[in-house]
Amino acid sequence: MGHDESWNFVKNHYKMMLSTVDRRGFPQVTPIWYVVEGRRIFFRAQPYKKKIRNILSKPEVCGVVEDGERYTELRGVMIQGFAKIVDMDKPLRRHVFAMLAEKYAKFRDTEKMPRSWQSTFGKEHRVVVEIRPIRIVSWDNRKWSGREENS
Repeated sequence: MGHDESWNFVKNHYKMMLSTVDRRGFPQVTPIWYVVEGRRIFFRAQPYKKKIRNILSKPEVCGVVEDGERYTELRGVMIQGFAKIVDMDKPLRRHVFAMLAEKYAKFRDTEKMPRSWQSTFGKEHRVVVEIRPIRIVSWDNRKWSGREENS
């Protein structure tokens, strides 16, 4: 995929597998919901989460967005970059929360969770994280197999 095509792919998907590095040097991979703004990626998480602790000590991250089941259908984008907590920027925080709410409105069905979960976890503080990419790699096996869909 070209650069613009890669960014459109990332922007139009919903789950990224984010890899951070723990204090012992081991990778930790976790799924995140995210938004793209100005070729930067933003997500939110509770401050006690392992991915946040990892980012605070080692800001180097890698994220992958992909789809396809068969080899001839596989496509995706890998983004390497630096992550940082940007929670103190209140206008940016509100903007990211609004973008996440809009993008994931049809997926975020927390009202189906038990009331105890809603009162405990549903209201926890979340910090906003910004990922500034430094390298993007993409693949689209559909182009090799002649199965590329016109969109």
